[in-house]
Order: sequence, then structure tokens, then C-alpha cells
Amino acid sequence: MFRTRTLAATAVAGLVASTALLATTPAQADTAPQEKDVVSTGSDILQTAYNFLADGYGDLPGYNTAGNRWRFINFDSSGDAQGRTAYTDPRLLTTITGNGTVGESGVKYVKQSEVQVLNPTVSLRAGQPLVVRPSGGGGGGRDAIINDYVDDKGIGDWIDVGRSPDPVDASGVANQNKAQAQLGTKLYSVQFGTDRQVIATAAVTNAPATLSAETVKKIYKGEITKWNQVPGNESGSPETIIPLTLPDDAGMWNTFLAGIRAANQLTSTTWTDADARSNPNSFNVQQNDPTAITNLPEAQRRNAIVPFPRSRATVVNNGYYTVAQDGAGQTNPYNGTRTYTGSFTSGGQTLGRHRVSATASGIKLLAATSTGTTASDPYGQNFALRAIFRESDLEDPTPWQPGSKLNWARTLFYNPGGATPFVQTPAGKALIEAAGQVPTYRVFGTDNQEIDVD
Repeated sequence: MFRTRTLAATAVAGLVASTALLATTPAQADTAPQEKDVVSTGSDILQTAYNFLADGYGDLPGYNTAGNRWRFINFDSSGDAQGRTAYTDPRLLTTITGNGTVGESGVKYVKQSEVQVLNPTVSLRAGQPLVVRPSGGGGGGRDAIINDYVDDKGIGDWIDVGRSPDPVDASGVANQNKAQAQLGTKLYSVQFGTDRQVIATAAVTNAPATLSAETVKKIYKGEITKWNQVPGNESGSPETIIPLTLPDDAGMWNTFLAGIRAANQLTSTTWTDADARSNPNSFNVQQNDPTAITNLPEAQRRNAIVPFPRSRATVVNNGYYTVAQDGAGQTNPYNGTRTYTGSFTSGGQTLGRHRVSATASGIKLLAATSTGTTASDPYGQNFALRAIFRESDLEDPTPWQPGSKLNWARTLFYNPGGATPFVQTPAGKALIEAAGQVPTYRVFGTDNQEIDVD
């Protein structure tokens, strides 16, 4: 049956592990789920597909569009649906003015040490206190479920589905055993889409048309530092390559490390986080954000590379996101152009002169349609659009919606021998494709082994 949601301090501790402490930040205007609503948290790069599946996109209906009594509630990992970190307003920070030697003359700058990440909060159940919004496929997805509160009667949970590109266990059964010990149940994992991480550059770049996985490894290691040192590109630019790195807790950084290891037949000890940060010209940027490249000074922009998910570029270019503007004619940070001249209209709603539709036209993806996985192939690493949930929820005999015979896990994700779950229906697949993913269906049981679903 449906578990009763209860509040406990241990729940908060489990949900916000590895995040900053709660601070005096404004509450987010998310819908607070009711008792039988299904709640999803986790990876920011997967959240768009989940948003579409829950509430639809354009003319494509989502699960909640049908007006079911209980809803599928997907919480974005960051402060908004754009999947980027929330920062303090720079207008509130101390500034210094550049003098031409330090910074551009007359331009105001803020100290990096004064820019603080905010702690966007959310109420995971109606009437419950706010917690720091769970984020990341590991900490906010899989681990958030494993650490979810269970009382001494074996009931009580806040999160039902973890969004994660990663399996429950990459090797062994440590997470399955931990789930059994803490929750009294093991976990299922359903992959219903596939994405691919490739290398992004500026639209106008000194990079060659492709970069092999071996070359990318050597660039990030610092063994190749200039474009004319790239094999086959000896007549290329002598300028210095700027390999952009991602925060060490970013899911796309872990995907990048895994992809380089797999293609070059390396291990976690022969290709480490430190190895990937060895190039002295590298520095950290926000993951999955075109402005990581387009906001760079021109001399750096044309020489920058960064791991980037194919789906994010697709969704940005479809006009899903907007960018704040100070007024007509201001440069669009996503593409570096000044084509914006009037009010921005989206979905029949005029948003005014302070908004412009974002595009990723300022970047390009190298080998975006690639499929290779060896050192000599253009770098690319597939990753999964995945749902992780409890075995006990799959086996729950209690129907989810009035008039239905199925629980929520079977309704949405996996229903062996019965009606097609929503993610496998034509409507579900269309929404997955709209989010830039390729519909792919694989199920992994509590032993982490794939289950034949044909």
C-alpha cells in the first residue's frame, strides 16, 4: 500500500548530504505534492525529459495532462527549470573597476570569492518544512532514495523516483545491499532513453572538425596544449587550447571521466580526476551551459572545448529556454549576437523586452551523431535516461489512480506482462524525443542484471 509520509530530522540529513546547509533563502514556487503523488528528484541533465513526461511539451500531452487524481511531480534540481546553479545577485556584491591592466578599463567586476551558491529549497510533501532541493543523479537521485527516511514500522518516504544516468551499482552490489539494510527493499532501474556526451566548441573555433578520444585525453592531461600539436592538424592554429573542466560533483564530469577511460582502456587509477585537470590552461565552468563558452573573451572562446550533452543543445535550440536581457539590442550571451530588437513572445505570452529566446547557435558539437567508442573514434559517451525506484513499490498491490488496477511504478515505468507503461507508449516516446533523447528501453532488477523485456 502507499506509505504514510512522515517528517524526521534524519530525512533531512539524508536528503541534503553533500550539499550546503539550509540558509535564509526564498522558497521556490513549486507545487507541494500530496500524499499519493509520485515524486522524482535527481540529475539536472535528465530533468527536462522528466518535466516533459510529467506535464507535456507544446502539443505533446504528458501524464498529468489527462487530469488523473494523483500526479507525477518532477522537481528540478536547481532553482529553475533551466538546470543551472542559482547564484547571489551580483548587484548585491562589492565590485572593483578594471583599469586596463587588471580587467577592462572602466568595467566593474565582482570577486569570485564573494559569489555564493544559493540553496534553493523545496517542500517534498505538502505541509512539510523546506529542505535543500536534492540535486545530481547520485546524491539527489539514487542516494536520495537509499537515504530516504523509513521509520521503525517500515513506512515513511518522501522521494519515489531517482533520476540518474548511472546504474544502481557500477560494480558489485554495495548500493543494493545498503538499500536493503536501510529501506527493507532493494532497487529497480529502468532506462527509457539514451543521450550522448560529446565535445562542444565555439561556433567559430580553431578546433579541427573532430577530436578523437585519445586526443581529448591528451589535451586534458596537458600532453597536447596547442591546436597544431593535434595529430593530423599540424597546419592548424598555434594558439593555446583551453580545456574547460566541470565541478567534481557534476554528473557530466563523471560521465566524461568514464567515457575517456572506456575509450582509452584505462581504469579509475590510470585516469583520475587529477589527470583530467592536469592541463595548466584549464578551469572550471558550469556544466550543461552554452554560456560556459559563449561568455568567454573572444581569444579564449575560439580555443575552448568542454564536454557537453547532445540533448541540452537540442532543447536550447528548440526555444525551450529564455535569457534575461537589460533591454533591446543587448548581446545574447548564448550566441553573441545583437539580433534581439523587441518584445519576446513564447507560447502566445509576451514576456517583454527583458527576455529573449535562448539558442545554442554560439556553440557547435563535434561529431554530434557519432557512435564510436574507441580511442581513435571522435570522443563520445552514451549515458542513460534512467528511473530508480524501490522493488516494494513495483510489487505494491494498491492501485494508484481511481479505476486503475496498477500501482504507480507499473503505470509509469515497468509493468511486466501487462499494459504498456507510460514511458513506452507512443506519447511517452514522443516526449523523450522532444527532450533530445533517443527512446531506449532496458530494465535492471535487484541483482543489477538486465531483465529480458522482449
